Amino acid sequence: MNPFQLIMMVQQKMQQDPSFANKFNKVVSELNNVPGLQQQVIRIAQISDENERQRVIDKLPRDAKHAVKNMIDLLSDYSLL
Repeated sequence: MNPFQLIMMVQQKMQQDPSFANKFNKVVSELNNVPGLQQQVIRIAQISDENERQRVIDKLPRDAKHAVKNMIDLLSDYSLL
């Protein structure tokens, strides 16, 4: 999935599900606290191999790891990954 497709899926889910939208906005605010992390999340979300995804996440700084894990978990919980 390319970044544009992911963004479109997230936007559609946000319009359909207010609960998801609230959770997503909360996680995005966490991501905004770490410079450059939004782009990393999009790149990580595109990795289909779970082991490779985890290796990339493990290389992030501690506070970034937490925010990225929250985003990946949220997207996975709603079947967007």
